[in-house]
Amino acid sequence: MFEDLTLLAMAQKSMDWLSRRQTVLAENVANANTPEYKAKDLAPLSFKNLLQPQAAPVRAATTNPMHISPQVEPTRFETVAERNPEESKINGNSVLLEEQMQKIGEVKGSYELAANLFMKHVAMLKVAIGKGG
Repeated sequence: MFEDLTLLAMAQKSMDWLSRRQTVLAENVANANTPEYKAKDLAPLSFKNLLQPQAAPVRAATTNPMHISPQVEPTRFETVAERNPEESKINGNSVLLEEQMQKIGEVKGSYELAANLFMKHVAMLKVAIGKGG
């Protein structure tokens, strides 16, 4: 429904990217004491990528009509390794908790902003069609 409205689709894609980034950052914090663990982050989300339509979902092949064909979600965001070799610990771990917590705070603020924009535009649409205050 919201895919046809560019602004709402952009807010939704941004929120999806922020959710995925929060997961990656949480994995970094969870592995803060794992030897040889390299911190990861998502590739930055560009405005150009927000405007591109998503690829059609991939479907699993079925060899029997009685088989269930689940929908397979494509990987939409690329995970990249962070590069801070000068700041790694003795055990080879490159996770800096202070840096990860700062990024998690940034994600929280950005997600709240995107969610507020989304809700404001939904409210504006309701007013436009006569269903809101």
